[in-house]
Amino acid sequence: MSFANADQAARVLTPPLDVQVQYAKLQGEVSKLQSEKTKLENALGSQTAAAKVLNDNLQEVKIYAGLTDLEGPGIVVTLRDSLKQPTGIATDVTIHDVDVVKVVNELWACGADAISVNNHRVGASTSIRCVGPVIHIDAVPIASPIVIRVIGDADTLLGGMNLPLGVLSEIRQTDPAMVQLERAKTMKLPAYSGPTTKRYATVPKVKK
Repeated sequence: MSFANADQAARVLTPPLDVQVQYAKLQGEVSKLQSEKTKLENALGSQTAAAKVLNDNLQEVKIYAGLTDLEGPGIVVTLRDSLKQPTGIATDVTIHDVDVVKVVNELWACGADAISVNNHRVGASTSIRCVGPVIHIDAVPIASPIVIRVIGDADTLLGGMNLPLGVLSEIRQTDPAMVQLERAKTMKLPAYSGPTTKRYATVPKVKK
């Protein structure tokens, strides 16, 4: 193709005015879409960060409430009925609910992070009581030996549980074989599986 002069070439190479307008309009639409895309990306990033914070807080609450499995180092306390025959009316060779409750309370006082009794996680509303010849943990019957697994600092826990005149000292006076303490490098405790529904308690509404 040849052109007679430069003006003719310019007219051919220059798009018609309506094409230029359409092109400029499309460029504007592209810029607008890119801007909207950036806004959506920023909003999504903000929501993702907020969701992460919310999830982190939720996990902390679940850990505090005992509603999630946990693992870590600690100790294992085993309580078992004595094989000795009672030597008098005041001698009790059986592990009772009050013994377990005292041990659990002492472990919390020693800084335990989590506790389970015969593989039942101890929660805020856990009940421990004797029913006939067995102990019930949240209405689940368990029998001797009572194995209490505790996650926490082993040295602190062992030191606290071996205090003179402590709860384990009282049991050992009857029979040292009724108590066994050992370290655990790592162990896994199950999540609390007892009731969590509150029948009467509600969260107060915030006044605006």
